[in-house]
Amino acid sequence: MFRGSLRLWVLLASATAAVFSGGGTLAAPVTANLATYTPGNAPATYQNANAALGLLNGDTGYGGLHPFNPAFSPNDIVQVGEGGSLTLRLSTPVAPNGRNLGVYSNVGFQDASADGSGMTDGVASTLGQVSRATVSVSQDGVTFVALNGGNPVTFSNPTNYYTDTPIVGYYQTTSATQAHASQSKPFLGGGTFGNNSYDQIKSTLNNSAGGTWLDLRGTVATAVNYVKFTVAAGSGDRMIVDAIGGLGAVNTLTPGGRVISEQVGTGIHTSDVVIDFGPQSYDFKIHYGPAITGEQALQLLATNTDFRLTLKTYSFGDLVTGLDYGGYSQTGDGSLGNNYWSYYLGDGSTWSASGQGAGTRLLTDGSYDGWVWNPAKTTAPSFATVPEPTTGTLAMMSLLLLARRRK
Repeated sequence: MFRGSLRLWVLLASATAAVFSGGGTLAAPVTANLATYTPGNAPATYQNANAALGLLNGDTGYGGLHPFNPAFSPNDIVQVGEGGSLTLRLSTPVAPNGRNLGVYSNVGFQDASADGSGMTDGVASTLGQVSRATVSVSQDGVTFVALNGGNPVTFSNPTNYYTDTPIVGYYQTTSATQAHASQSKPFLGGGTFGNNSYDQIKSTLNNSAGGTWLDLRGTVATAVNYVKFTVAAGSGDRMIVDAIGGLGAVNTLTPGGRVISEQVGTGIHTSDVVIDFGPQSYDFKIHYGPAITGEQALQLLATNTDFRLTLKTYSFGDLVTGLDYGGYSQTGDGSLGNNYWSYYLGDGSTWSASGQGAGTRLLTDGSYDGWVWNPAKTTAPSFATVPEPTTGTLAMMSLLLLARRRK
Protein backbone atom coordinates (compact mmCIF):
# COMPACT_ATOMS: atom_id res chain seq x y z
CA MET A 1 0.00 0.00 0.00
CA PHE A 2 2.68 2.54 0.92
CA ARG A 3 5.03 3.87 -1.71
CA GLY A 4 7.68 6.60 -1.45
CA SER A 5 9.60 7.93 1.49
CA LEU A 6 8.15 8.77 4.87
CA ARG A 7 9.14 12.40 4.49
CA LEU A 8 6.82 12.71 1.49
CA TRP A 9 4.11 10.76 3.23
CA VAL A 10 4.30 13.12 6.16
CA LEU A 11 3.72 10.86 9.10
CA LEU A 12 2.63 12.59 12.26
CA ALA A 13 3.59 11.50 15.75
CA SER A 14 0.50 9.88 17.27
CA ALA A 15 1.30 11.40 20.65
CA THR A 16 0.37 14.83 19.30
CA ALA A 17 -3.42 14.99 19.09
CA ALA A 18 -4.47 18.22 20.75
CA VAL A 19 -6.82 20.60 18.97
CA PHE A 20 -6.10 24.26 19.57
CA SER A 21 -8.19 27.37 19.38
CA GLY A 22 -6.78 30.84 19.41
CA GLY A 23 -7.11 34.44 18.40
CA GLY A 24 -5.66 36.21 15.44
CA THR A 25 -7.18 38.15 12.61
CA LEU A 26 -9.40 36.11 10.33
CA ALA A 27 -10.28 37.35 6.88
CA ALA A 28 -13.49 39.32 7.35
CA PRO A 29 -16.47 37.97 5.39
CA VAL A 30 -16.61 39.73 2.05
CA THR A 31 -20.02 41.29 1.43
CA ALA A 32 -21.38 44.29 -0.44
CA ASN A 33 -21.77 47.46 1.63
CA LEU A 34 -22.78 50.12 -0.94
CA ALA A 35 -24.89 49.97 -4.06
CA THR A 36 -25.39 52.17 -7.11
CA TYR A 37 -28.46 51.06 -9.02
CA THR A 38 -30.34 51.65 -12.25
CA PRO A 39 -33.30 49.23 -12.26
CA GLY A 40 -34.05 49.12 -15.99
CA ASN A 41 -37.39 47.39 -16.48
CA ALA A 42 -37.24 45.48 -13.16
CA PRO A 43 -40.56 45.23 -11.27
CA ALA A 44 -40.98 48.01 -8.71
CA THR A 45 -41.32 45.42 -5.93
CA TYR A 46 -37.72 44.27 -6.49
CA GLN A 47 -35.97 47.61 -6.82
CA ASN A 48 -34.50 47.73 -3.30
CA ALA A 49 -30.76 47.71 -4.02
CA ASN A 50 -29.94 47.49 -0.31
CA ALA A 51 -31.30 43.92 -0.39
CA ALA A 52 -28.00 42.85 -1.96
CA LEU A 53 -25.92 44.22 0.93
CA GLY A 54 -24.60 42.22 3.85
CA LEU A 55 -24.80 38.52 4.68
CA LEU A 56 -27.20 35.90 3.38
CA ASN A 57 -30.47 35.59 5.26
CA GLY A 58 -31.05 31.93 6.11
CA ASP A 59 -34.79 32.44 6.61
CA THR A 60 -36.68 33.10 3.36
CA GLY A 61 -39.97 33.77 5.11
CA TYR A 62 -41.02 30.23 4.27
CA GLY A 63 -38.39 28.15 6.02
CA GLY A 64 -34.70 27.80 5.32
CA LEU A 65 -32.80 29.07 2.30
CA HIS A 66 -31.87 26.05 0.19
CA PRO A 67 -31.74 24.94 -3.48
CA PHE A 68 -35.45 24.12 -3.56
CA ASN A 69 -36.51 27.26 -1.68
CA PRO A 70 -34.51 30.25 -2.98
CA ALA A 71 -34.75 33.79 -1.65
CA PHE A 72 -37.87 35.60 -2.85
CA SER A 73 -38.52 38.43 -0.41
CA PRO A 74 -37.98 42.02 -1.65
CA ASN A 75 -35.96 42.47 1.54
CA ASP A 76 -33.50 39.79 0.38
CA ILE A 77 -33.10 40.18 -3.38
CA VAL A 78 -32.82 42.99 -5.93
CA GLN A 79 -33.50 42.65 -9.64
CA VAL A 80 -31.69 44.32 -12.52
CA GLY A 81 -33.93 44.50 -15.56
CA GLU A 82 -33.13 45.08 -19.21
CA GLY A 83 -31.29 48.37 -19.63
CA GLY A 84 -30.30 48.39 -15.96
CA SER A 85 -27.16 47.97 -13.87
CA LEU A 86 -26.08 47.39 -10.29
CA THR A 87 -22.68 48.37 -8.91
CA LEU A 88 -21.66 47.00 -5.51
CA ARG A 89 -18.72 48.10 -3.39
CA LEU A 90 -17.09 45.23 -1.52
CA SER A 91 -16.57 45.40 2.22
CA THR A 92 -13.09 43.89 1.94
CA PRO A 93 -10.61 43.97 -0.97
CA VAL A 94 -10.44 40.70 -2.90
CA ALA A 95 -7.21 39.49 -4.47
CA PRO A 96 -7.37 38.99 -8.25
CA ASN A 97 -5.52 35.68 -8.16
CA GLY A 98 -8.33 33.17 -8.66
CA ARG A 99 -12.04 32.46 -8.41
CA ASN A 100 -12.37 34.55 -5.28
CA LEU A 101 -15.63 36.49 -5.82
CA GLY A 102 -18.97 34.76 -5.39
CA VAL A 103 -22.45 35.89 -6.47
CA TYR A 104 -25.54 34.45 -4.82
CA SER A 105 -28.61 34.74 -7.00
CA ASN A 106 -31.96 33.05 -6.37
CA VAL A 107 -31.64 29.85 -8.38
CA GLY A 108 -34.29 27.36 -7.30
CA PHE A 109 -34.70 23.76 -8.43
CA GLN A 110 -38.02 22.07 -8.96
CA ASP A 111 -38.55 19.38 -6.29
CA ALA A 112 -39.20 16.09 -8.05
CA SER A 113 -39.28 14.04 -4.84
CA ALA A 114 -42.43 12.18 -3.82
CA ASP A 115 -42.19 13.27 -0.18
CA GLY A 116 -40.98 16.87 -0.43
CA SER A 117 -37.45 16.08 0.80
CA GLY A 118 -35.67 17.75 -2.11
CA MET A 119 -34.72 15.96 -5.33
CA THR A 120 -33.91 17.41 -8.74
CA ASP A 121 -35.07 15.87 -11.99
CA GLY A 122 -32.65 14.65 -14.64
CA VAL A 123 -31.83 18.13 -15.94
CA ALA A 124 -32.16 20.00 -12.62
CA SER A 125 -35.12 22.06 -13.90
CA THR A 126 -35.36 25.47 -12.26
CA LEU A 127 -38.37 27.29 -10.81
CA GLY A 128 -37.93 30.32 -13.03
CA GLN A 129 -35.60 32.26 -15.30
CA VAL A 130 -31.91 31.97 -14.41
CA SER A 131 -30.01 35.24 -13.95
CA ARG A 132 -27.70 36.43 -16.71
CA ALA A 133 -25.68 39.65 -16.94
CA THR A 134 -22.43 41.17 -18.12
CA VAL A 135 -20.04 41.42 -15.17
CA SER A 136 -17.14 43.80 -14.70
CA VAL A 137 -14.86 44.56 -11.76
CA SER A 138 -12.87 47.56 -10.63
CA GLN A 139 -10.22 48.60 -8.19
CA ASP A 140 -11.22 52.27 -7.93
CA GLY A 141 -14.90 52.30 -8.91
CA VAL A 142 -14.10 54.27 -12.08
CA THR A 143 -12.23 51.96 -14.45
CA PHE A 144 -14.01 48.62 -14.90
CA VAL A 145 -12.69 45.47 -16.57
CA ALA A 146 -15.21 43.04 -18.09
CA LEU A 147 -15.10 39.36 -17.17
CA ASN A 148 -15.78 36.43 -19.49
CA GLY A 149 -14.50 38.37 -22.48
CA GLY A 150 -17.35 40.85 -22.12
CA ASN A 151 -19.94 38.13 -22.70
CA PRO A 152 -22.85 37.69 -20.27
CA VAL A 153 -22.31 35.34 -17.33
CA THR A 154 -25.03 32.84 -16.42
CA PHE A 155 -25.64 32.41 -12.68
CA SER A 156 -27.02 28.88 -12.50
CA ASN A 157 -25.67 27.58 -9.18
CA PRO A 158 -27.99 27.32 -6.17
CA THR A 159 -27.59 28.73 -2.66
CA ASN A 160 -27.76 26.64 0.50
CA TYR A 161 -27.65 28.04 4.03
CA TYR A 162 -28.19 25.28 6.61
CA THR A 163 -26.02 22.17 6.53
CA ASP A 164 -27.48 20.01 9.30
CA THR A 165 -31.24 20.26 8.78
CA PRO A 166 -33.31 18.10 6.40
CA ILE A 167 -36.20 19.25 4.24
CA VAL A 168 -39.37 17.58 5.48
CA GLY A 169 -42.60 17.94 3.53
CA TYR A 170 -41.16 20.76 1.40
CA TYR A 171 -40.20 22.74 4.51
CA GLN A 172 -36.92 23.29 6.35
CA THR A 173 -37.02 24.63 9.90
CA THR A 174 -34.71 27.49 10.88
CA SER A 175 -32.86 28.21 14.10
CA ALA A 176 -29.94 30.35 15.23
CA THR A 177 -28.30 27.21 16.64
CA GLN A 178 -28.27 25.29 13.35
CA ALA A 179 -24.99 24.84 11.50
CA HIS A 180 -24.76 26.86 8.31
CA ALA A 181 -22.55 26.91 5.23
CA SER A 182 -19.80 29.43 4.59
CA GLN A 183 -20.58 32.46 2.43
CA SER A 184 -16.81 32.99 2.07
CA LYS A 185 -15.93 29.52 0.77
CA PRO A 186 -15.78 29.37 -3.04
CA PHE A 187 -17.80 26.77 -4.87
CA LEU A 188 -15.83 25.86 -7.98
CA GLY A 189 -18.24 23.34 -9.48
CA GLY A 190 -21.48 23.74 -11.37
CA GLY A 191 -23.82 22.08 -13.80
CA THR A 192 -23.83 18.68 -12.07
CA PHE A 193 -27.08 18.73 -10.10
CA GLY A 194 -29.35 16.47 -12.18
CA ASN A 195 -31.05 13.61 -10.26
CA ASN A 196 -29.54 14.85 -7.01
CA SER A 197 -31.06 14.58 -3.57
CA TYR A 198 -30.69 17.47 -1.13
CA ASP A 199 -27.96 15.55 0.71
CA GLN A 200 -26.09 14.97 -2.55
CA ILE A 201 -26.25 18.68 -3.40
CA LYS A 202 -24.91 19.59 0.05
CA SER A 203 -22.10 17.08 -0.41
CA THR A 204 -21.21 18.66 -3.76
CA LEU A 205 -21.23 22.15 -2.24
CA ASN A 206 -18.86 20.88 0.49
CA ASN A 207 -19.94 23.37 3.17
CA SER A 208 -19.91 26.29 0.73
CA ALA A 209 -23.13 28.29 0.48
CA GLY A 210 -22.86 27.72 -3.28
CA GLY A 211 -23.34 30.55 -5.74
CA THR A 212 -21.35 31.32 -8.88
CA TRP A 213 -17.69 32.21 -8.29
CA LEU A 214 -15.92 34.49 -10.73
CA ASP A 215 -12.31 34.22 -11.94
CA LEU A 216 -10.57 37.54 -11.28
CA ARG A 217 -7.17 36.71 -12.75
CA GLY A 218 -5.87 39.20 -15.28
CA THR A 219 -8.30 41.96 -14.28
CA VAL A 220 -6.97 44.64 -11.92
CA ALA A 221 -3.49 45.43 -10.64
CA THR A 222 -3.95 44.99 -6.91
CA ALA A 223 -7.42 44.27 -5.54
CA VAL A 224 -11.04 44.09 -6.62
CA ASN A 225 -13.18 46.56 -4.66
CA TYR A 226 -16.23 46.88 -6.93
CA VAL A 227 -18.37 44.56 -9.04
CA LYS A 228 -20.91 45.70 -11.63
CA PHE A 229 -23.79 43.79 -13.24
CA THR A 230 -25.25 45.12 -16.50
CA VAL A 231 -28.26 43.74 -18.38
CA ALA A 232 -28.47 44.83 -22.00
CA ALA A 233 -31.67 46.37 -23.30
CA GLY A 234 -33.60 43.97 -25.49
CA SER A 235 -31.63 40.95 -24.28
CA GLY A 236 -34.53 39.28 -22.53
CA ASP A 237 -32.24 38.73 -19.53
CA ARG A 238 -32.54 39.72 -15.91
CA MET A 239 -30.15 39.65 -12.97
CA ILE A 240 -31.18 38.90 -9.40
CA VAL A 241 -28.67 39.39 -6.59
CA ASP A 242 -29.20 38.02 -3.09
CA ALA A 243 -25.69 38.62 -1.72
CA ILE A 244 -21.99 38.72 -2.54
CA GLY A 245 -19.34 36.46 -1.05
CA GLY A 246 -15.60 36.49 -1.37
CA LEU A 247 -12.30 35.09 -0.26
CA GLY A 248 -10.58 38.07 1.31
CA ALA A 249 -7.09 38.70 2.62
CA VAL A 250 -5.75 39.84 6.00
CA ASN A 251 -2.78 41.77 4.61
CA THR A 252 -2.50 44.88 2.46
CA LEU A 253 -2.40 43.73 -1.16
CA THR A 254 0.30 45.06 -3.49
CA PRO A 255 1.06 44.31 -7.17
CA GLY A 256 3.05 41.10 -7.28
CA GLY A 257 2.93 40.83 -3.47
CA ARG A 258 1.87 37.86 -1.41
CA VAL A 259 -1.71 37.16 -0.40
CA ILE A 260 -2.28 36.08 3.23
CA SER A 261 -5.69 34.43 3.45
CA GLU A 262 -5.95 34.07 7.25
CA GLN A 263 -3.90 34.52 10.40
CA VAL A 264 -4.66 32.60 13.58
CA GLY A 265 -3.30 32.05 17.04
CA THR A 266 -1.61 34.39 19.52
CA GLY A 267 1.95 34.83 20.73
CA ILE A 268 5.24 36.51 19.92
CA HIS A 269 6.30 34.01 17.25
CA THR A 270 4.97 33.81 13.68
CA SER A 271 5.33 31.15 11.01
CA ASP A 272 3.75 30.67 7.59
CA VAL A 273 1.88 27.65 6.29
CA VAL A 274 1.57 27.47 2.50
CA ILE A 275 -0.92 25.03 0.95
CA ASP A 276 -0.47 24.38 -2.78
CA PHE A 277 -3.33 22.51 -4.47
CA GLY A 278 -1.71 22.86 -7.89
CA PRO A 279 -4.14 25.29 -9.54
CA GLN A 280 -4.06 27.58 -6.50
CA SER A 281 -1.92 28.27 -3.43
CA TYR A 282 -2.89 29.78 -0.08
CA ASP A 283 -0.68 31.36 2.58
CA PHE A 284 -1.58 31.49 6.27
CA LYS A 285 0.10 33.24 9.21
CA ILE A 286 0.34 31.22 12.44
CA HIS A 287 1.03 33.03 15.73
CA TYR A 288 2.16 31.12 18.82
CA GLY A 289 4.07 31.48 22.09
CA PRO A 290 5.57 28.17 23.19
CA ALA A 291 6.78 26.10 20.25
CA ILE A 292 4.14 24.15 18.33
CA THR A 293 4.43 21.41 15.72
CA GLY A 294 3.48 21.53 12.07
CA GLU A 295 0.47 19.37 12.89
CA GLN A 296 -0.66 21.80 15.59
CA ALA A 297 -0.39 24.66 13.10
CA LEU A 298 -2.79 22.83 10.78
CA GLN A 299 -5.13 22.16 13.70
CA LEU A 300 -5.15 25.86 14.58
CA LEU A 301 -6.29 26.64 11.06
CA ALA A 302 -8.94 23.91 11.09
CA THR A 303 -10.34 25.12 14.41
CA ASN A 304 -10.55 28.80 13.53
CA THR A 305 -11.18 29.07 9.77
CA ASP A 306 -12.88 27.33 6.83
CA PHE A 307 -9.71 25.25 6.41
CA ARG A 308 -10.29 21.52 6.92
CA LEU A 309 -7.77 18.82 7.86
CA THR A 310 -8.19 15.04 7.60
CA LEU A 311 -5.87 12.58 9.31
CA LYS A 312 -5.60 8.82 9.03
CA THR A 313 -4.31 7.00 12.10
CA TYR A 314 -1.96 4.05 11.93
CA SER A 315 -0.18 2.10 14.67
CA PHE A 316 3.01 4.03 13.89
CA GLY A 317 1.43 7.48 13.68
CA ASP A 318 -0.98 9.71 11.81
CA LEU A 319 -0.98 10.60 8.13
CA VAL A 320 -2.20 13.89 6.64
CA THR A 321 -4.60 12.60 3.99
CA GLY A 322 -6.86 15.59 3.30
CA LEU A 323 -6.59 19.38 3.09
CA ASP A 324 -9.50 21.60 2.09
CA TYR A 325 -9.63 25.37 1.54
CA GLY A 326 -10.79 27.95 -0.98
CA GLY A 327 -13.04 25.51 -2.81
CA TYR A 328 -10.18 23.06 -3.38
CA SER A 329 -10.19 19.72 -1.59
CA GLN A 330 -7.74 16.87 -2.09
CA THR A 331 -7.63 13.60 -0.16
CA GLY A 332 -5.39 10.60 -0.60
CA ASP A 333 -3.22 8.18 1.33
CA GLY A 334 -0.75 7.33 -1.43
CA SER A 335 -2.36 3.99 -2.20
CA LEU A 336 -2.48 4.92 -5.90
CA GLY A 337 1.21 5.78 -5.87
CA ASN A 338 0.94 9.52 -6.37
CA ASN A 339 -2.11 10.72 -4.44
CA TYR A 340 -0.59 12.23 -1.31
CA TRP A 341 0.45 15.48 0.35
CA SER A 342 4.18 16.26 0.29
CA TYR A 343 5.66 18.20 3.19
CA TYR A 344 8.28 20.92 2.72
CA LEU A 345 10.20 23.30 4.99
CA GLY A 346 11.33 26.76 3.91
CA ASP A 347 12.65 30.16 4.86
CA GLY A 348 10.43 32.35 2.68
CA SER A 349 12.48 32.03 -0.49
CA THR A 350 13.69 28.43 -0.79
CA TRP A 351 12.14 25.06 0.04
CA SER A 352 13.42 21.58 0.85
CA ALA A 353 11.59 18.32 1.50
CA SER A 354 11.06 17.75 5.21
CA GLY A 355 13.13 15.07 6.83
CA GLN A 356 10.62 14.56 9.64
CA GLY A 357 6.88 14.34 10.13
CA ALA A 358 4.70 17.32 10.95
CA GLY A 359 3.85 15.84 14.34
CA THR A 360 7.45 16.12 15.54
CA ARG A 361 8.76 19.07 13.51
CA LEU A 362 8.71 22.19 15.72
CA LEU A 363 8.02 25.58 14.14
CA THR A 364 10.47 28.39 14.81
CA ASP A 365 9.93 32.11 14.47
CA GLY A 366 9.90 33.05 10.78
CA SER A 367 9.81 29.47 9.53
CA TYR A 368 7.67 28.20 6.65
CA ASP A 369 5.79 24.92 6.32
CA GLY A 370 4.65 23.95 2.83
CA TRP A 371 2.22 21.32 1.59
CA VAL A 372 1.90 20.25 -2.04
CA TRP A 373 -0.71 17.92 -3.51
CA ASN A 374 0.85 15.22 -5.65
CA PRO A 375 0.21 14.55 -8.58
CA ALA A 376 -0.93 18.14 -9.24
CA LYS A 377 2.68 19.19 -8.56
CA THR A 378 5.88 17.32 -7.87
CA THR A 379 7.90 20.44 -7.05
CA ALA A 380 8.09 22.78 -4.05
CA PRO A 381 5.10 24.98 -3.09
CA SER A 382 4.33 28.21 -4.89
CA PHE A 383 3.44 31.30 -2.88
CA ALA A 384 0.04 32.92 -3.25
CA THR A 385 0.63 36.27 -4.95
CA VAL A 386 -1.24 39.06 -6.69
CA PRO A 387 -0.64 38.39 -10.40
CA GLU A 388 0.28 41.12 -12.84
CA PRO A 389 -2.60 42.21 -15.10
CA THR A 390 -2.55 40.84 -18.63
CA THR A 391 -1.04 42.95 -21.43
CA GLY A 392 -4.51 43.53 -22.88
CA THR A 393 -5.86 44.72 -19.57
CA LEU A 394 -2.96 47.10 -19.03
CA ALA A 395 -3.41 48.54 -22.52
CA MET A 396 -7.12 49.07 -21.96
CA MET A 397 -6.52 50.75 -18.60
CA SER A 398 -3.92 53.05 -20.16
CA LEU A 399 -6.35 54.08 -22.90
CA LEU A 400 -9.06 54.81 -20.35
CA LEU A 401 -6.70 56.92 -18.26
CA LEU A 402 -5.53 58.81 -21.37
CA ALA A 403 -9.10 59.47 -22.44
CA ARG A 404 -9.90 60.80 -18.98
CA ARG A 405 -6.93 63.16 -19.04
CA ARG A 406 -8.01 64.58 -22.40
CA LYS A 407 -11.45 65.55 -21.12
